[in-house]
Amino acid sequence: MIRSIILVAFSLGTLILIVLLDPIPQDLAYHKFADTRSLANIPNFLDIFSNLPFLLTGLCGFSLYLKANRPSICWLTLFIGVFLVAIGSSYYHLNPNNQTLVWDRLPMAIGFMGLFVALLSEWLSPKLEWTLIPMCLLAAASVYYWHIADDLRFYAWIQFFPLLFIILVGALFRPNIPHINFLYLGLACYALSKITEHFDHSIYKITNEVISGHSIKHLAAAFGTYYIYVMLAKRFNKSHG
Repeated sequence: MIRSIILVAFSLGTLILIVLLDPIPQDLAYHKFADTRSLANIPNFLDIFSNLPFLLTGLCGFSLYLKANRPSICWLTLFIGVFLVAIGSSYYHLNPNNQTLVWDRLPMAIGFMGLFVALLSEWLSPKLEWTLIPMCLLAAASVYYWHIADDLRFYAWIQFFPLLFIILVGALFRPNIPHINFLYLGLACYALSKITEHFDHSIYKITNEVISGHSIKHLAAAFGTYYIYVMLAKRFNKSHG
């Protein structure tokens, strides 16, 4: 009971905090990435090419879904989101601006919801799977709201709240999930991706303009999703071994 109260209080507390914050407009400087080099007439080539691991991981996850006897629509949603991130992010980096950024953030938000609901249904109750559709709609609405109101508050909540909530649930309930270490590795990779994204220009200079922080962000985040795929693949192989 106490643990459930903590989860509810955390959820409401973070949402109230977001509402109380001043609107957060999109900083247009965000679109000015360090590495703007072209290759084969493709602008911002490395920021586009570094999305390839998302595409491959999404396909691997979808393939695993097809092999499963009792597949989870939540995990499928995650990997569809990962696959579409590769397309949406590549489209955005061809011409970075607020309009194209929508197609980068939309699949990312929906993928987060797939991961979030998948873990909640496994860790707390399978009955929570029904929340997938409303959570995906909420994620899409957060992107739409940012797009029309130029306010990132709710999109930021959608992006970070599920990850913090998952960590809190793991600490409170200590779920006995096979190969859960791969999930934590995935979360660590995502944290690394946010750090390298922030230091985009600095990393580009440190590496003597070999690779930028944003390109590394794509690779780190993709490795994070790959670790989740590995966790699920190991479960699948064990159940069919």
